[in-house]
Amino acid sequence: MQPPRSTARPDRGALDRFVGRLAQACGVLAGLAIVAILVIVCVETVLRQFKSSLLVTDEVAGYLNATAIFLGLAWTLREGGFIRVEFLYDRATGGLRQTLRWVIVLTAFAFTAILLWACTRHVIYAFNRDTRAVSIIDTPEWIPQSVMVLGLVVLLLQLVAWIVGRVRDIP
Repeated sequence: MQPPRSTARPDRGALDRFVGRLAQACGVLAGLAIVAILVIVCVETVLRQFKSSLLVTDEVAGYLNATAIFLGLAWTLREGGFIRVEFLYDRATGGLRQTLRWVIVLTAFAFTAILLWACTRHVIYAFNRDTRAVSIIDTPEWIPQSVMVLGLVVLLLQLVAWIVGRVRDIP
């Protein structure tokens, strides 16, 4: 006879709860960005039947697409939705599997930190130079680029929360 499984979730630390709420909020915003893309594309389609256009649909849809991608990163990681190369990971057992998991998470942490640093430098450059999109709405490029930085910060926090949560559970 097997012992009954507990349905209670393990106690999560304050950092994990905070990052979870932040990741969920960003996930909701990512979902809203997808809905907004749907709306503006449908409006554009209808307007074209009347030989009219919003003139900015592709640009705004591009910004919203980047928003959906970057703001959805932490939530996707938290929910286990990232695509992994499971060829080796699924065949590994015991200590090797745990080691692989740590290597993957620490590599993701390093990659995200470097990407965050590069994107932050790029946003600062765009802000200081007042670079703008070559379009009808003349968007300052640092505004949509800042969404990348926000998404990467939340992803990095999610990775930190995962690491802290696992280190906390080490006897």
